[in-house]
Amino acid sequence: MVEGIKLQNVETKAILTLDMVSTPDYVLNSVDWGAVESTHHSYKYVNQIGVYVTGTSLETRSVDISGWVIASTEREMTNRKTILNRFFNPQQAVDLFYKDYVLRFLPNTSVRYSTAIAENNEVVCKFKVEGYCPDPLFSEQMESKVAAASTIAMFHFPLIISQTPNPPGGIVFGLRQPSLIVAINNSGAVDVGMKIVFKAIGTLHGPSLINVNTQKYFKVNKTMQAGEEIVINTTIGEKKIQGTLNGITTNYFKYRDLDSEWLQLSVGDNLFRYDAEENVENLEVYIYFNNKYLEVQECY
Repeated sequence: MVEGIKLQNVETKAILTLDMVSTPDYVLNSVDWGAVESTHHSYKYVNQIGVYVTGTSLETRSVDISGWVIASTEREMTNRKTILNRFFNPQQAVDLFYKDYVLRFLPNTSVRYSTAIAENNEVVCKFKVEGYCPDPLFSEQMESKVAAASTIAMFHFPLIISQTPNPPGGIVFGLRQPSLIVAINNSGAVDVGMKIVFKAIGTLHGPSLINVNTQKYFKVNKTMQAGEEIVINTTIGEKKIQGTLNGITTNYFKYRDLDSEWLQLSVGDNLFRYDAEENVENLEVYIYFNNKYLEVQECY
């Protein structure tokens, strides 16, 4: 049973909290985010028994939310209904937050209010919102981050450098990660895209990220300067390549290697190797992603 959710209008950033216990203005009655249906694509030969399934696609999801508006006076009820009417707009997406997960939907209609006097008066009013989820999967609210290549700081100020260093040989300013391979676990239900971030701590050329198992790769054919950053988003529907240098962000799509693949994180363990044509030691690589799930409701 879902006892509380938080909603946020993606356009206006307005927030609406619905709870069964502690919310004084709007009380959650029920929320039903249904289930994800699938379509199995298949074919068969003459006289074949059964069919051969070539693949399965996931369809959209419907969301139903019902609750109560609570007020002390008719004027207060009118004001709170006005807030609801502005919040749910079929042209504006809404994020539904539940525990550590988020699901985005578009309202199918404006708010529906009960027509019964006992459920729609100056002190209580029952309402209902129906939503459509083009992406039926729940995402984690917190983005996961993996440092494929980074420099670990090894000192802090105040720092005194003597003529006779202790230990002998000098002071370590930073420790470079020695491995060129990183393991990433996708604990979700489906393959997901990711944000690949290349950072240059010195001059380098041709940074790339390679899937060790499939040998597919993404490469940027550009010489990077110290302090330059390239962000590649491989998420379906959000694909882009942007670069930032001296505080100026521009489109780097023209630097994409023509044989590059928009790498995805498969369900389970993934192995990636980073590289560069020149000066790979000057390259830092970070990978950001959100696991996605079919269902998230838990027992209390």
